[in-house]
Amino acid sequence: MQRNKKIQDEELMVDNQERIQGFNQELAKQVEYEIAQRMFSDYFSNYLFENSLNPIVIIRDEDFKVIKSNSGALEIFGKEIVGLDFIELFSNKKNKESILEGIYKARESKKRQSFKMQLIGKNNQSLSVIVSISLFYYMQKVDLCFTFVDISDIVNLEKELNDKRAMLAQKSKMEEMGKMLGNIAHQWKQPLNALYLLCQNFKEMNKFGEINAENIEKYINTMLGQIQFMSKTIEEFREFYNPSKAKEEVYVYQEIKNILELFYRLVDKGISIELSSKDEKMQIFASKNEFWQIIIVLIDNALEAIKARIQKGEIKEGNIKITCQNKQGMCIIKVGDNGGGICAEVANRIFETYFTTKENGNGIGLSMVKMILEKMRGDITFANHKEGVEFEVKIPLHRG
Repeated sequence: MQRNKKIQDEELMVDNQERIQGFNQELAKQVEYEIAQRMFSDYFSNYLFENSLNPIVIIRDEDFKVIKSNSGALEIFGKEIVGLDFIELFSNKKNKESILEGIYKARESKKRQSFKMQLIGKNNQSLSVIVSISLFYYMQKVDLCFTFVDISDIVNLEKELNDKRAMLAQKSKMEEMGKMLGNIAHQWKQPLNALYLLCQNFKEMNKFGEINAENIEKYINTMLGQIQFMSKTIEEFREFYNPSKAKEEVYVYQEIKNILELFYRLVDKGISIELSSKDEKMQIFASKNEFWQIIIVLIDNALEAIKARIQKGEIKEGNIKITCQNKQGMCIIKVGDNGGGICAEVANRIFETYFTTKENGNGIGLSMVKMILEKMRGDITFANHKEGVEFEVKIPLHRG
């Protein structure tokens, strides 16, 4: 009996030892696996850190000392920076303030902070970068991780695009200048003819001794009125082509009225331009000559479409209606005509740069209007109606 019990105990002991041994082996494998995983993770993290295309810098939160940086950081700072005061690496006062502000916001929000910065990199090269700051938790400590993304190429492309837009704007203005000069020459014929006739009458009156103080006053005032009109036309023309884009309070109805009086007072026979407004005092805050450019492009397009229909015999008379109204904080300007409308095939492309349906057009006018309005936080749309098209311009109102 005792012998059997002893045998059983020995067998149980052997079995337990085998189980413990198996458990130890399994535990050892698990530890080895976790160590391998941790080593791989550390290796992988270090590999990504060192080989990142973007410069990365890790600093201590308490004293801003650099504790780690990758090879990309060398390209920005031009030297090894581990152990240095990170803030002092930035010579520009504004950059230092931006870094400190970003650190403060990252601490407070516990979220990543990003901002743009201009740096002088290796070989005194100017760099535009986006700096990202995030909290980095390691060994129960908080460090700060800085990532720099070079956006210099994007910034240069934006500058190039803006330069091209400015060039397009100037080209559009030059095109409008040719049209306006033609309008001015047309406008000046009437006052010049009037001045010529006044001079002839004055000569005849002198010949027959009919000149007196009353006649002289009357004739001089009439002449001065004609000369002042001509002077005003040239002055407004000069101001329109002034490159200044300074913003000011613009009375919408009055400025459109000025445009019509100066440049469209003597439009072709059979074409009428009507202007009406429900609020003659509404204002926008914009560049006056850019606002003029918008209105002139829309009127000129309407005139060209109407003239083409008249020449084809499709209509006998042309009509352009311009209305202004105040609606939900926006200035709404509508320019409608009976010039035949815009066909569906090109409706989606009329605001594209260089797209035109005109034989000698350059496709700049409407695209330029669209760009100017977007800059004003406005918009332009159009809709065909029975006889033509109506463009609707929206610009935020200025409350003074």
